[in-house]
Amino acid sequence: MKNKSKKIKNIKLQYSLRVIAICVISMLLSIIINEFGIGKENTLMVFIVGVLAVTIVTRGYVYSAIASIVSVLMFNYMFTNPVHSLKISNTHDIILMMFFLIAALISSNMTSKLQYQTESSKRNEKTAKFLYEITKGFLNVTGNENIILKGIKYIKEYAGYDCCVKLNSEEKVYGTLGSTEYSKVDEINTMIVPIKGVAKQRGEVRIIIDDALSQEKDMLIKAIVHQMAIILDREFIYEERQKIKVDIERERLKSTLLRSISHDIRTPLTSIKGASELICDNYDNLDEDNIKKLASDIFDESTWLMKTVQNILDMTRINEGKLTVKKSYEAVDDIVNQTLSLVPRLHETGRLCVKIPDDIVLVPVDGRLFVQVLVNLLDNEYKHAGESADICLSVYVEDKFVIFEVSDNGIGIEPSMLNKIFDGFVTRQKNNIADGSLGVGLGLSICKEIVNAHGGKIIAHNLKAGGASFKIELPMEVE
Repeated sequence: MKNKSKKIKNIKLQYSLRVIAICVISMLLSIIINEFGIGKENTLMVFIVGVLAVTIVTRGYVYSAIASIVSVLMFNYMFTNPVHSLKISNTHDIILMMFFLIAALISSNMTSKLQYQTESSKRNEKTAKFLYEITKGFLNVTGNENIILKGIKYIKEYAGYDCCVKLNSEEKVYGTLGSTEYSKVDEINTMIVPIKGVAKQRGEVRIIIDDALSQEKDMLIKAIVHQMAIILDREFIYEERQKIKVDIERERLKSTLLRSISHDIRTPLTSIKGASELICDNYDNLDEDNIKKLASDIFDESTWLMKTVQNILDMTRINEGKLTVKKSYEAVDDIVNQTLSLVPRLHETGRLCVKIPDDIVLVPVDGRLFVQVLVNLLDNEYKHAGESADICLSVYVEDKFVIFEVSDNGIGIEPSMLNKIFDGFVTRQKNNIADGSLGVGLGLSICKEIVNAHGGKIIAHNLKAGGASFKIELPMEVE
């Protein structure tokens, strides 16, 4: 405040000196003109020019009014009879000075207003430019922190004030002073501007001011805070929308999972119940072959149930980040033999051929998990390749990788499914109707997760000769 008062005094002193200087110059010029015999009426024009000059080099109507009165007095003293006296003996001079005074006051008033309008237009133009730059600057800013930092930067850059910002939803304080100074802001001159969103207040901005705030800066600061509120509202709405999307997707997946699981579990359970009921009710009437056939069906369906339940449990562990891989060097022969022991029906149909290296090949894997991968792939081929398709499990070494390839000569994979075949709940459809008997669509997704956890990769593609192929690359050494 002291600095501002001192500054105002200096400006007033400068303007007063300018008024005195211009009046003295006007009087000297008038004396010179009068020496050349030019009339008093024309001499007054010099004083009018002096008054207009005062209006230009000063701000405010007061200085030009003072200059007008002083000019009249000087004219009276120097050029009216009796000379060198403030007395007036001629009525014509009185009228002349009165009109001069009126003309000088009107001229200076109009010039002052013109100056004010010009300055006001410049300020408005400057403010409009600032507001455009501020609005444009906020347009592509995302994230609460970036929005607040941008607002703080604009307040400092365009208004010249330090400030602190605190959101109601966060403990963190942002500001040019730092969070440790936020509690002290109350002790000094501050202006608190609330950040008001559409639905509620999101926080507040504390402006540290050391002098009276001008109307332009006050408007500018409030415009910046208003823009912050709008963009913070936009961020809030976007985050809420994303949460709703995630919730909807989660509910959709949950519904799909429950529907698929209930169907896949109910179907084999119905078969098991029917076969066992038939044995119980007609045991004496059934021959040994029929009983074996029914027992075999019960075995197949219960095996399928166990695989389904195991896949669901594994997917749950993968989603929760609890899948742990315990690698140890396993012989390829042992992995393949364990796999074949878990798909006896496929092996017995004669549709499966196996090709493994003659030499002993060791690969670092979690044996139980990787056997499950091969079982899922063979089971997938068995269900989808077609009843007459042959299936081949090949293992070979390529560079520093062991390749496990499961292929068939069946109908192949629909091109539209190739890019999403390893996504969860992807099942084959017949006539656009999901065939629930083909599974819940988790098997291949689990295969991909397990292979990735081993540092390998799995790809699927259709063969030129017909059929599909799933190829796994596993590094031969532990990375």
